[in-house]
Amino acid sequence: MKHTVFRRFLKRKVSVVAAVVLLVIIGLCVLGPIFIHTDPLEQNILSAYQEPSSEHWFGTDNLGRDIFIRILVGGRNSLWISFEGVILGTFVGVMLGVFAGYFGGIVDTLISRFVDILLAFPGLLLAIAVVAVLGNGMQNTVIAISIFSIPTVARMVRSEVISLRENEYIAASRVMGESNVRVIFTHIIPNAVSQIIVNVTLQLGTAILIASSLSFLGLGVTPPDPEWGSMLSQARDVLRSYPMQAIIPGAAITLVVMSFSLVGDGLRDALDPRLKNV
Repeated sequence: MKHTVFRRFLKRKVSVVAAVVLLVIIGLCVLGPIFIHTDPLEQNILSAYQEPSSEHWFGTDNLGRDIFIRILVGGRNSLWISFEGVILGTFVGVMLGVFAGYFGGIVDTLISRFVDILLAFPGLLLAIAVVAVLGNGMQNTVIAISIFSIPTVARMVRSEVISLRENEYIAASRVMGESNVRVIFTHIIPNAVSQIIVNVTLQLGTAILIASSLSFLGLGVTPPDPEWGSMLSQARDVLRSYPMQAIIPGAAITLVVMSFSLVGDGLRDALDPRLKNV
């Protein structure tokens, strides 16, 4: 089964290229700052607005800081915020969706109304509201993204569980005396894991966009710590005279968001049960 899914994913060349791009970017962001001994916070006004060179591959910003190392460290911050937020939100969403779909009744009603309330707010507006209440900072941005991720996961898992709970093997497990907890964690969640993986991949791209947007508005990662959105915000004043300062983080955000989306589409096609015989 695993080999079949992998072969089906490889048939979608665009998704394979996107996966390679993601791996390269993540590898550079995680490992790059370890091997490049340049302080991303070090300022040198005399070196401000330098063009790309052998010393500064992407040039320097308005404070003379090396844009290349700031892109790597900022990318690490953006990716960490997104991964942590989406994983936390997915965990909560999966639990809510499983309980709502499996138990039904009043439990389903209460959880569904809570999810509907979250879905009533546009994603970015919800994240802004959360950060406005909790305050700026990396951890609060993670919480905002996790809350933003909950309703989509919960609704998707709920629909999957409703379709799974009536299967014969679930009924047989109950007849054999298995507890609800065992049925949920042994039979229900494992059978929904493929949809969860696809959802996480797609949500990561959106989370990068949300995190960058919050930082761009001054509500996310606080300066001088680098982050792609905050780097874009700092480049607004010199967009015409020195576009390099905005082009690099903007291109990084676009590339990563598109890559996550394409990888998610490829995984969805590869894991679709209707395509097993293709």
